[in-house]
Amino acid sequence: MKNNYRVCILFLIFILAGCVPKEIIDEVQLIHAIGFDKKPDENTQGTITYPVFNMDGNVRVETLSAVSHTSRFIRSKLNTQSPKTLTTGQLRVVLFNDRFAEKGILEIVNSLYRDPNVGNRLFLTVVDGNTKELLTKKYTASALPSMYLADLLDQNIKSENLPKTNLHVFLYSYYGEGMDPFLPIVKTHKKSIQLEGVALFKRDKYVGKLNHRQSFAFKVLLDGSKSGNYEVEIKKDKRKGHAVIRNIKGTTTYDIKKVNGVPQFNVKMKILGEIHEYPHWLNLEQPENIALIKKTLRKQLQDEAQGIVKKFQELQVDPLGLGDQVRRREKGWDYKVFQKQYPSIKIHLTTEVDVVETGVIE
Repeated sequence: MKNNYRVCILFLIFILAGCVPKEIIDEVQLIHAIGFDKKPDENTQGTITYPVFNMDGNVRVETLSAVSHTSRFIRSKLNTQSPKTLTTGQLRVVLFNDRFAEKGILEIVNSLYRDPNVGNRLFLTVVDGNTKELLTKKYTASALPSMYLADLLDQNIKSENLPKTNLHVFLYSYYGEGMDPFLPIVKTHKKSIQLEGVALFKRDKYVGKLNHRQSFAFKVLLDGSKSGNYEVEIKKDKRKGHAVIRNIKGTTTYDIKKVNGVPQFNVKMKILGEIHEYPHWLNLEQPENIALIKKTLRKQLQDEAQGIVKKFQELQVDPLGLGDQVRRREKGWDYKVFQKQYPSIKIHLTTEVDVVETGVIE
């Protein structure tokens, strides 16, 4: 009886497996990157890249471009140029040029989210310039711009100043009340791609940015961080120099109270850092010089963070999710009321800093 039962199960698995649509790797073209540029006539140009593997084991990158009003029809027009069916199963990164992002990217982002072949960890990024140019350039670091860019973003999230970002994070921030999304912003140089900072969004429209230096404080304010580097200017005895502090652990706490119905924030940022570089004339065996670096770092970082928060309020964007902080603490929270209050809400920020000498170099 048990044997008959097992045979029936295996037979059903065999039948059901035959019902699943298959894509044979040699019969499809695996898109690795898609870029969208806004044309002067307001049409959209879409550019894709995909790898082609040669018989000798080498790989080359190929690109196709098409122009239309919608991303779906761009893909249809791209298929008219491809000898194999284009598929998004290996899509790693989607790029929007800055002018395109200023008009809004939600239509394309939602289209990507509805595509069952596209994973939530897909990278989205804004390009300062033309996405087609970025995807068609030859780079020293990699023969495949898509892999180069995906690896660039991934390692900067893990070890540098870029906060965690992907398709899922963008949509969570977009649809969540009391928060606004952000994306990395990149730019091409001669033979490299460089991360420029963070693109700020009001709803789905690109409205401003933070540079690489500002991204350090933003990452700590947003969700804490155990990575990143920060450079401070040191002044002593009419001398000037620079020290680099490697972040070991950065945390932020938010205390909220209501005054006359308006929320006020007390934000405390704590940084434990490691001195990685310092001016040759600054003797770190003297405790007062360690104290000087700590004092300078605290002051510069607090000014930086305060300036970032002020910028967010001026742009009326909330990438830190301050509205969400209030919503989680308050019953009957009204998002529209908070939006009106947000530009003038008092946000008091303090910074505590501790540094250690280990790892210093001259």
